[in-house]
Amino acid sequence: MKKFTALLLVVLLIPALLLTSCSGTSETQTSTPGGETPKSTPAEVPVFEPTSTPMPTIVPTPSPTPTPKPGPAKVQLVNSPDSTGNTNYASSHYGLHITYGNDLISMMNYLTILQHGDDIYLFPDAVEDFEYQAEDLQFYNGLLYFLLYDGDNGVYYLYSYDFDNEPVKVSDSTVYHYEFINGKIYFNKEFFQGPIYSMDPNGGSEMQISTMRAHSFVHADQAIYFYATDAGTAPGLVKYDLITNEETTIVFPFYSHNYLVHNGYVYYALDGGTYRSIHRMLLSDQTVTDIWVEMTDWTISMNISDEALYLLVGDSVHKSNLDGSGRTEILQANDNLQPGLYIFGDRVYCSDGASVYCTFIDGSEVSIFSFNALQ
Repeated sequence: MKKFTALLLVVLLIPALLLTSCSGTSETQTSTPGGETPKSTPAEVPVFEPTSTPMPTIVPTPSPTPTPKPGPAKVQLVNSPDSTGNTNYASSHYGLHITYGNDLISMMNYLTILQHGDDIYLFPDAVEDFEYQAEDLQFYNGLLYFLLYDGDNGVYYLYSYDFDNEPVKVSDSTVYHYEFINGKIYFNKEFFQGPIYSMDPNGGSEMQISTMRAHSFVHADQAIYFYATDAGTAPGLVKYDLITNEETTIVFPFYSHNYLVHNGYVYYALDGGTYRSIHRMLLSDQTVTDIWVEMTDWTISMNISDEALYLLVGDSVHKSNLDGSGRTEILQANDNLQPGLYIFGDRVYCSDGASVYCTFIDGSEVSIFSFNALQ
């Protein structure tokens, strides 16, 4: 019995010992062939290099493009080719300085150019960045020409303006009155009287064309007509032929400074002291027709457009046939008008110094712009 019990204990102990030798810790190391236990290599830790991120490009936010201010709507105003008179009083250097070009009416209000368009009741718009006291405005080849007074020397010079850049002085010659004729500028230099000259629109090729002296002049029928005190023992009306270059006194004596020439007639005003009068003379035989006699108003301006005669007298504007018949009033102003009566297409412009008047040639509608409101 004791032998059996001892044998049973041996049988039970052997598996327990074998189980103990196989269990150990979970970190049991395997021996190398040399009998050394290898060192534990730590796991590689990934290295993260900092990525170089470029700074974002900052694009400035553009300023909002200003919406262009709508200007006046353009309008085509066409006169017949033989219309005349729009520059007759420009040489006086007072009154209304106004012209038509680029499908807009341009006029001066002291140092500001104002532009009037299709709607006659819409107030004219001011042209920005123009600070010249321009006089005697005329358009030619898309440029606005004007006279500018030089206060230091007491003379006028001619300038051109393209509405984008600073005005350009055309010539160093003084200019008192000028006209564009056949692609050239005809002008006189003297405030009182002097010869007539011509030059290119850029001021080149200047030359004297008349021998007698003119205060101002008008253009008609390929000729220049001017009042000259040196035409003889009395003043006369002198014709300078632009084709033959001949200079001839055609009316002698002739005492009017206020005249137009149209289709073989000279239309002129006379000052008789107490009364003023308007007449026309046929140049071929010097027969005279009375148009308006015994008026007491001092201010008289004339214009001819589309075979009608327009007369500014005192504080009113009238329209008649070319012989003076059928006269009707088309405008009554609030005050006496200044010299200068301008017709562009179907519109008539004039001024009393404080306001500009615009009416249609039939007098059907009238628009008045106060210069004070246009400042």
